[in-house]
Amino acid sequence: MQIDCRLHLIIISLINVLVLSGCGSSVVIPDTGPEILDVYESHVSETNVQPRMFRTLRNDRADLAAYTRSAANEIDLIFPVLPNPEIVLYIYPHLSPKNRPIPGYSTVLRMYEKDEYAMPGEITP
Repeated sequence: MQIDCRLHLIIISLINVLVLSGCGSSVVIPDTGPEILDVYESHVSETNVQPRMFRTLRNDRADLAAYTRSAANEIDLIFPVLPNPEIVLYIYPHLSPKNRPIPGYSTVLRMYEKDEYAMPGEITP
């Protein structure tokens, strides 16, 4: 029993030494030869095929906008947001409770606390 455990330990140790010695080889990749971009461009010029990444779309991809489905445009079409008017409020420069100056700034307040959505088929103004 004890000999079997020692034998297994020796075998595992030998396997580890063999595997780790293979990883420590001194093979160096040479730094000579053509660059990858040169090889790619020569291949593309030989095949006379225009690569996909260099193809241009008409109107800068705007032609595909109507055909693209996304969660955002589906939700906007099915559940449109009801109007929620905004009020722009200007806060004049003032002093903080500790007498530190606070510059003037503008902020936007919505009439309703949260946005409401129309139900499917409901007419929105």
